[in-house]
Amino acid sequence: MKRLTKAALATGGGALLLLGGAQTLAYWTADGTATGTDMTAGTLTMSDGTCGEWLLDDGTPVTEGIVPGDTLSTTCTLAVGGTGDHLALGEITVSDPAWAEANALTAALDVSLAEATLGGTALTLPLVEPVPVAATDELVVSVDAVFDTTAGNDTQGLVAALEDITVQVTQAHDVP
Repeated sequence: MKRLTKAALATGGGALLLLGGAQTLAYWTADGTATGTDMTAGTLTMSDGTCGEWLLDDGTPVTEGIVPGDTLSTTCTLAVGGTGDHLALGEITVSDPAWAEANALTAALDVSLAEATLGGTALTLPLVEPVPVAATDELVVSVDAVFDTTAGNDTQGLVAALEDITVQVTQAHDVP
């Protein structure tokens, strides 16, 4: 064969290879639609409750008046509950109290959450592990009020009437 013919055949073969490589492969495709299902969010609820009388640190009621250095406590009972497959309590807090009248005595009282029970079971505060909650459980919190030892004479003879205190629970995710 002549060189020219060989070159023409090589060029033609190369062109065929290039054209063959430029084509795309086609695969069949099909689509389908799956019907979904509903999901419903759970709930976390708490009803308003009541607090008992203030007791001195020895467990007796206040009869003659509190003095700087006293720690008083009261228990407040509320109903907490909810729904959800992995519903648990992750945190329990109390707000600053609302006093019927603000005065030097109310300013000298430091109020904090001391203890809590849920459904009769004592909880370790602050909560380290999530605590499962049922549809309805009784939450009892013990709140302490410490009368500041640096309180001045302007606190004498005053009344601190607790109007309300907000107890807040925060949801946690509990996977058994």
